Amino acid sequence: MMDEVIARQPTFKEGVCQSVSRRTRTWVDVQAEIVQRTGLGKEETSVVSERHLLLLNLKGDSEQGQYWLDGRRAEFIRRRPGSLLFIPAGCAWHGWEIGASRAAYLSISIDPSWGSQTYADTQRSALPSVAPELGFDDEIIMQAARGIGAEFDDASPLGAMVVEGYLTTIFAQLVRRTRHVRSVKKGGMSTSKLNRIIELIDADLTADLTLDQLAQVVGFSVPHLCRAFRQSVGCPPHTFTIRRRIERSQVYLRDTRLPLTDIALMCGFGNSSHFSNTFRRIVGTTPFAYRERWALGPSSPVPNCLPVHEP
Repeated sequence: MMDEVIARQPTFKEGVCQSVSRRTRTWVDVQAEIVQRTGLGKEETSVVSERHLLLLNLKGDSEQGQYWLDGRRAEFIRRRPGSLLFIPAGCAWHGWEIGASRAAYLSISIDPSWGSQTYADTQRSALPSVAPELGFDDEIIMQAARGIGAEFDDASPLGAMVVEGYLTTIFAQLVRRTRHVRSVKKGGMSTSKLNRIIELIDADLTADLTLDQLAQVVGFSVPHLCRAFRQSVGCPPHTFTIRRRIERSQVYLRDTRLPLTDIALMCGFGNSSHFSNTFRRIVGTTPFAYRERWALGPSSPVPNCLPVHEP
């Protein structure tokens, strides 16, 4: 069984702030910390963690910034309360961000050896390495992270068993997401060529761009484009386009009351059924449930989740 140990996690965010409130809990292979701060300005991040790191944004938007993963520039994605960030062990993450002056987050760091017994009977090919992802929404991972945060005040051995269960859920979902996320890898096409393709895709998500059209933009053959694009972002152009469509739909679901059918068509899906099925596969919940959660407030207390208190 895992026993409680009070320990301080490594600091990975540095910046000027007026006050800091920290609560820490450790269970052998897992360390969790709730951090609340006010008076924030620009924050700097620089870490090569020996452990897997999962962050859940509890309060305050991250508005702008720039990050690098393993020395390669990574796209900055605005994070709101409820958004997640995952950095696997051994990945170099550094950069800066500016956001709300009042912020709170839950960080969970996991020893990379965790899960070796859990997955001992699973074929290695079924467990690809989890990829870094800076800013994403996933209902399943979010609720599991909140569940771990809710165990801070439970000192019984049963709480440790619950944490193990949540970790299994988190990693199973991270592995399932791996085929869809934009991982950063060495090689591939140049940043300028990659940005030209991404800008073309983003300009009209309703357009079904062919591989020939994308290849012409950067002067590649279709086979060269497919190899270089996959090497740069971790997935083929079609999968990347689907992810961009889902991300655009999340903005509409959070910020508008447009009907789901309209959102589906505006984001390049042929009908609401196709949209809903794809959304649930990638995000982990339905568009309707996602919208309802944001309507209540992403940091609003819900059953088995983590409340955020003012420092």
